[in-house]
Amino acid sequence: MIEPEVLTVTELTRHLKELVESNFPAACVLGEISNCTQASSGHIYLTLKDADAQLRAVMWRSRAEKLKFNVEDGMEVVAVGPVEVYQARGSYQLIIQKLLPQGM
Repeated sequence: MIEPEVLTVTELTRHLKELVESNFPAACVLGEISNCTQASSGHIYLTLKDADAQLRAVMWRSRAEKLKFNVEDGMEVVAVGPVEVYQARGSYQLIIQKLLPQGM
């Protein structure tokens, strides 16, 4: 059995960041909004979820200002944008560039 290369947390996270971000430069994700908050900065932070998983997401103020509807918990949407790995926290999130309500 070949022993795997020993990596630091930083090295492994950097590799994952490169893999995720190069493979998901534009994802379209259908989900229900939960934990939606609008920061004083104008950014919108939310979670997209379905029956089996959840995904953190953010819409920066410059995009959020252009929305023609109010973003609310329970709303089903399609969110479009790149997936980004935040290396310092070892987490990933969708950077929402376009948000489309479903069923309206």
